Amino acid sequence: MPSLALGRYHELCVVEHVDGGVLLDGGDDELFLPDHLAPERVAVGDRIEVFLYSGKDGEPQATTHVPAAEVGEVAFLRCVSTTAQGAFFDWGVPKDLYVPPTEHEAPITEGQSYAVVVLVDAKGEQLIGSTRVTRYLDYDVEHLEMDQEVELLVFGQIEAGVQVVVDRRHRGLVHRSTIRQPLPIGSQHVGYVRGVREDNRIDVALTRRGKAAVQDAETVILEALVEAGGHLPLNDRSPPATISEALGLSKKAFKRACGGLYKKRRITLGPDGITLVAS
Repeated sequence: MPSLALGRYHELCVVEHVDGGVLLDGGDDELFLPDHLAPERVAVGDRIEVFLYSGKDGEPQATTHVPAAEVGEVAFLRCVSTTAQGAFFDWGVPKDLYVPPTEHEAPITEGQSYAVVVLVDAKGEQLIGSTRVTRYLDYDVEHLEMDQEVELLVFGQIEAGVQVVVDRRHRGLVHRSTIRQPLPIGSQHVGYVRGVREDNRIDVALTRRGKAAVQDAETVILEALVEAGGHLPLNDRSPPATISEALGLSKKAFKRACGGLYKKRRITLGPDGITLVAS
């Protein structure tokens, strides 16, 4: 078996029980997994999915803890300490993720959170991080399709809109004209592919299109009505900004969804707003 890649999940075979844990077949070396991380009643020959990271001594370590990101992926992480040698981030495994000074996009403050991409160092021996996210994003996006649902992580703001990481590894943009809700740095959202530019950056939206969009808007309105006790002081005369602030919907989407819910006899429409019909 060849050497195992750091920063990835691997399914490894248990080869021996030892004091305090089990040994896993790691190819070139056997990897120790403590008892408290191994499944109960695990037997020799069983296979365990583990994540491989570099320990304090630089040797590969196995864990069943789930990291915030794998190699090449971006996550929003909290800085737990800073030193002259760099910054350290909590990312869900026993050893904090080290971000050397050369990989700081801007000064890093202990206790604050940042978008961090997980990397393997130049020697291929250690996992490190970088807040220079755009430098390491993956621009191979041929697998993405129009209207495909994707995960979004907000990491920046520019004049054109909100910069997002798509599916933890690609660069995307939510255009400002389509935004109907707050998108703070570090927030995560579901989005939909609207197109891919010539430079392979992805245009994304926060809402679906067509019938699916109407269904989504209807769900938003119904949930808001339930939370509000059955009535919302919104109707087709409400200002677009009021509707957007209350529901995160455009006025067009709101009116279309209200029409659908009225036809389904889920709401009543009145001059003072919309009311949920009791089931």
